[in-house]
Amino acid sequence: MFARWTLTIAFALVVAALIGAVASVFNPEAPLVTGLVFAAATLGPAGALGWFLFVSPKTVTPDPNAEDNVENTWLEKAASAAFVDLLVLLSIALAVVSVSGRSPDPQLLLLGAVVVAMCDVAIRYVVTARRER
Repeated sequence: MFARWTLTIAFALVVAALIGAVASVFNPEAPLVTGLVFAAATLGPAGALGWFLFVSPKTVTPDPNAEDNVENTWLEKAASAAFVDLLVLLSIALAVVSVSGRSPDPQLLLLGAVVVAMCDVAIRYVVTARRER
């Protein structure tokens, strides 16, 4: 088990260092600071990925019925309904942009779509949970 944890830590350090090195190439003004910030920011996720790859397969036994619960059912219902709402909203937005000839900022449109989708799922989840309790 010690070897698996050592491999996990080494994997995390190498991945974080590589990401920091790649990030430092894209900022010639302050490459050291950029590399250190990116390496520090990715160390945790890289460690989690290393744990998932090297430690988890030998220590965690998956429960085949882990996702058979009422909360997951509510979330699936909310997400599927929100997906349909998002498709309708994006279709209407596409029609408006096509007819008007104006091209708004795509980043703003994507941010709006993500926020609407997240709020829609949250509201539908709460409504479904209250209705089925």
